[in-house]
Amino acid sequence: MRFRKYLVRSWLAWAIVFTGVTYLTLHHLESFDWSLFWFIYTLGALFVMNPLKRRHLHFTFHEMFVFITFFLYGLAPALLMGQLLLFTFQARTFNRRVGRRRFLHFYPLNTVIECLLVLLPGLAYIGLGGRIGEPVHLMQEGVAMLAFLGTLFLVLTMSFVLSYFMVGERIPFPIMWRLIRFDWLVVSLELLFTMIAIESYLVFGYVGLIVTFFILSVLKMSMSKATETEETKTKVDQVERLKEQLYRVDSEQLLIEKFWNGLRDVVEVERGWLQVNRNGERTFYDMTGRIIPSVPDAYTIERYQDEDEPCFVYDSLHEWHPELQQQQQELHHSALVIQPVWGAETAVSCMVSTTANGAYETPIAIEVNRLLKTLSWSIERIDERDRLQHESLTDPLTGLHNQRALRSWTTERLNDVASYPLSLFLVDLDHFKSINDTYGHAFGDEVLIEAGQLFTRSVRATDLVTRYGGEEFVFVFPRMDEAAAQLVGEKIREALRRHDFGTEGTRITVTASIGIETIHEYEDLDTVLRHADRAMYVGAKFNGRDRVAHYQELSTEVR
Repeated sequence: MRFRKYLVRSWLAWAIVFTGVTYLTLHHLESFDWSLFWFIYTLGALFVMNPLKRRHLHFTFHEMFVFITFFLYGLAPALLMGQLLLFTFQARTFNRRVGRRRFLHFYPLNTVIECLLVLLPGLAYIGLGGRIGEPVHLMQEGVAMLAFLGTLFLVLTMSFVLSYFMVGERIPFPIMWRLIRFDWLVVSLELLFTMIAIESYLVFGYVGLIVTFFILSVLKMSMSKATETEETKTKVDQVERLKEQLYRVDSEQLLIEKFWNGLRDVVEVERGWLQVNRNGERTFYDMTGRIIPSVPDAYTIERYQDEDEPCFVYDSLHEWHPELQQQQQELHHSALVIQPVWGAETAVSCMVSTTANGAYETPIAIEVNRLLKTLSWSIERIDERDRLQHESLTDPLTGLHNQRALRSWTTERLNDVASYPLSLFLVDLDHFKSINDTYGHAFGDEVLIEAGQLFTRSVRATDLVTRYGGEEFVFVFPRMDEAAAQLVGEKIREALRRHDFGTEGTRITVTASIGIETIHEYEDLDTVLRHADRAMYVGAKFNGRDRVAHYQELSTEVR
């Protein structure tokens, strides 16, 4: 496993700290005022249940309650208080898979940092003669308090180095420097409120602690709103605008491209994929909107799908599902995973990642999840429109294009000078009524289907084959002159005559009469069809059937 060495380091360090805290606690039980201790813990637990998040770090403000315990009762109770509050914070998400992986990798690290945040500043404070126990007035402990604060800042700074050693966490220096400054601000506020809380407790007892707790709660809420930056609100607005744009797109390819372009404006994306699952038929797209081979990540996500968590935000690679870790070729820490979002028949899932820690936020993840719902609906709407359009342009029996498709497609070619010369064939199967009367209409339908398949194989990809009605078919050949049309017509007639139609028990030969018209400049489609029809009847049918006749030859004879 990629992080095995970090797990060994972390849990070994945790074992040492746990042993030390347990030893100190057992040797100082008689000095505990348990009623006050548990009261302080209760207030602290309320704080850690609703942390303030900055990037991938959580600021719980619980250190204030640890500091209060230290200044009132000493190191051992403070160490125990810190570990209890830390465990409460970590265990609050233990029911989630991501929370359990986060606990596995980060709880030992947080345990060590928590211990150092109390132990080293506490030893510095005591070493410089700082007073502990009631009544203690921290404003009178000037030098010792400065030593406590300075050591605290130093430990906070070194905690980032410790996190790299124990869990391999890489944080770019500009981001780390912003986090350190915010850490210093939070701890300074906690120490200030610790001084206020102790003075209030000495004067007003438990009421003083409650009032201080309330004031700090209000301040924390204000900071939480401040950290909910205008940028985050702007991103949510961008997602809403993107939803509206996706509703108006009528092409799946354009829809996927617009999705990725919009998503890149909202979140950091260095690698990503999108999956569209239509009842088991999967299509994968990369960040450019191109179709790509299947992605193992998608199958891993579906295999461990959790309906209670439609989206995951991974702040560090340690939090990723182990299978997802193994499938990564690059060291990407942050990931945003949206589990399959189902519409009526189509599921859409997505995963993006980047090298930086804590690049994604849960509110944005929820908005992207809703965005995929819109994407799923839009794809289904496009599929339904395409299906209806296909049905309106397709003959239901043979699967060939129908008269509507013939008129639409041919009109475009007639208006394009590059299509000339253009040849049109009208093909009528000979004696088809006799086939129906002799073998039945079901057999006749099979003949029409086989004939359509044979015709499709006989033409170019740029040509059009349509079922015009009954046993009549119309072919349109752009860029085909009279001579070529005559040769192709004979080729199709011969292929039809040589083909055995029907089932194994009943095989018959079918022939056709083919009329051709070739034009070199614009002509009305109905006129071209009328000429081909006349060539087919007068030149082919009346001359014995199983023939190819060109209207040009017929018109020459008339003159």
